[in-house]
Amino acid sequence: MPERDYYEVLGVNRKASPEEIKRAYRKLAMKYHPDKNPGDKAAEEKFKEASNAYGVLSDTEKRKIYDIRGHAGVHDAGFQGFTNFEDIFSHFGRDIFGSFDDVFGDIFSRQGRGFHTPPRGGDLQTKLTISFEESVLGAEKRIQVNHRAITIKIPPGIKDGQTLRLSGQGDSVGGGRSGSLFVKISVQPHPNFKREGLDLVTQVTTPFTTAALGGKIRVPTLKGHVELKIPAGTQPGQQLRLRGQGITDASRRKGDLRVQIKVEIPRSLTKKQKQLLEEFEEIS
Repeated sequence: MPERDYYEVLGVNRKASPEEIKRAYRKLAMKYHPDKNPGDKAAEEKFKEASNAYGVLSDTEKRKIYDIRGHAGVHDAGFQGFTNFEDIFSHFGRDIFGSFDDVFGDIFSRQGRGFHTPPRGGDLQTKLTISFEESVLGAEKRIQVNHRAITIKIPPGIKDGQTLRLSGQGDSVGGGRSGSLFVKISVQPHPNFKREGLDLVTQVTTPFTTAALGGKIRVPTLKGHVELKIPAGTQPGQQLRLRGQGITDASRRKGDLRVQIKVEIPRSLTKKQKQLLEEFEEIS
């Protein structure tokens, strides 16, 4: 089957500027990326076709040859096209196809440097221990990786055992694109709070009279104290809920603070207190 015209493949005219060619390829690469079209053979072929077109038209010398002699010219010059995804990824850098938010500018800036580019560097792994408060509220941490200082933004609501991926912070080989750094997070336990999903759970002790008659108490949170209403007749071990006082994650979803009530029973009573309790027992 004859090869389609590369300008036609990218949907640009023959006088298209380098920026127009970049934008056209980015649009097609995002549309036909194999991760977005698993098992779709037609999308795979369009992805390879677009990559072949960009591999020529993004290179000043190859584009000149192609404009004069067409496909035969660039084939004679040594460009036979990409035969599989690994060829494409190794040429352009795999991260360009895994994340489209900040990597296109870097890879597209390689135009005109020739077909061969340095290989992508390897990935690195490390561990980071953070406090319970930092896991809930988010934080910035400074770590050392291969004698380099790196600042890591800890998103609010991160879980113990979760791994963060920092693109471009891994190894670099021969000036090629750096690999990724994977940071496994370990969260220290808190003496007063535990996590259940997006909810925080804590215990608060209240006098038995407040539990019986009702009232208000101050409850600690990770951001300060809040007031909690105790309904009359609250039982030991009962949980009361403070809406929206739990964990807010990076998607702005909010959990609650669940307060487990512990009722304090006095160890000693005055004569008057004992008399009143005995009267209460009689009328009950």
